Amino acid sequence: MKKISVVTPCYNEALNVHEVHRRVRSVFDRLNVYEYEHIFIDNASVDATVTILKEIASWDSHVKIIVNATNFGHLRSPMHAMLQASGDAGPSGP
Repeated sequence: MKKISVVTPCYNEALNVHEVHRRVRSVFDRLNVYEYEHIFIDNASVDATVTILKEIASWDSHVKIIVNATNFGHLRSPMHAMLQASGDAGPSGP
């Protein structure tokens, strides 16, 4: 089964991460011919984003979290997450 990697960059997204997770999960629930991973990369949020992501990841094995100690910006941070992706569709795929 092919694996798709989804990367979601975050910075102070406590009000949004539950909904983003729910929507991505609902798409893949309908696309059951693919395996997937959902990588959230946090860019040094100062709100509850990381706490919420850890809670989601505790029960959803598709979710992976990268927590940056400092804000690396809107370009470098998602690029780092893409380099960590293991899907067939993404930078590490064929």
